[in-house]
Amino acid sequence: MHASIAKPAVLTGTDKDEFIAFVLRAGEVNSATLPDLVDRAVALVMMRDRASLIGTAAIKVPNITYPPKVFRKAKVEDQVAAYPFELGWVHVHHTYERQGRGSMLVAAAVEAAEGKGLYATTKSDAMRWMLPKHGFAALGESYASAEDPRAELTLFVRPGR
Repeated sequence: MHASIAKPAVLTGTDKDEFIAFVLRAGEVNSATLPDLVDRAVALVMMRDRASLIGTAAIKVPNITYPPKVFRKAKVEDQVAAYPFELGWVHVHHTYERQGRGSMLVAAAVEAAEGKGLYATTKSDAMRWMLPKHGFAALGESYASAEDPRAELTLFVRPGR
């Protein structure tokens, strides 16, 4: 099993639809804005077991108002310009969790970013553990998720070269 990296423009409509459906099943996304964000992504990462999609990740071009909000909530708004792209939609099908698949997806996505500054937000302990292994560091203060106020989000950044 390996992660394949593609620009959205080269994916078939079927592959793109499958990517979107997988990300929607994982939750935490806005179904109305997801298709446009997928089309604008720098790179989409897909992992398959034979024909079945078992994992996704992406280097996203976020909507223009989103990064300033995230960095402001983390109380580091003065640093937003250094991180123009977002690592996101990192999800592994539950059958394949805890086998290193998430790390493989993150590694492929970071490679696809070609040294550009990245940020990611997470409420997941697994991602908080994994992101530093790929050059990310926590930045600022954790803050409550707008989607689930009981959840604390942490902002991670990976400087560009």
